[in-house]
Amino acid sequence: MKLKILKAQKKDLRQIAKIASENFSGLKVPKDATKWVSCNFNAFPRMQYFVVKIGADIAGYALWVEKGGFRKESVWELEQIAVKKYFQGQGVGTKLIEKSFLEIKNYLKKRRSSLKAIEVTTGTDNKAQNLYKKTLGAKTECIIKDLFRGDEVVMIARFKNGK
Repeated sequence: MKLKILKAQKKDLRQIAKIASENFSGLKVPKDATKWVSCNFNAFPRMQYFVVKIGADIAGYALWVEKGGFRKESVWELEQIAVKKYFQGQGVGTKLIEKSFLEIKNYLKKRRSSLKAIEVTTGTDNKAQNLYKKTLGAKTECIIKDLFRGDEVVMIARFKNGK
């Protein structure tokens, strides 16, 4: 399976919103998902979407968000990652995180900033925690009770000198 990971374009937003609607309970209403995705896309460079394409089809997306201002030591959140159900379990999410993470690091290098940390928040029952450990080196910092659809785990990956 040949994957291409690219920065999202405006023309991709409808497909990103559809995938978001299929994967996140807070975005089930397609109109709401479209509005959410559009406002995030318009917040570039603070918010950056990446898509994974298999052929002409968008199979998934990742949304990275810079936190706390444009600092020399930058903190980012992998706010959302979603892959179409058909492509889940095939390594698509892993490749999407790895490649989009490299793009974020390249963006920071051009800006003369370094990466201090990455935050990921997910449900305590979400198996994707292993994905975040493997791809980012994220470790559990705390659990927030009764947030969103239940308890959420906050994971942090810390970097020395941007590495």
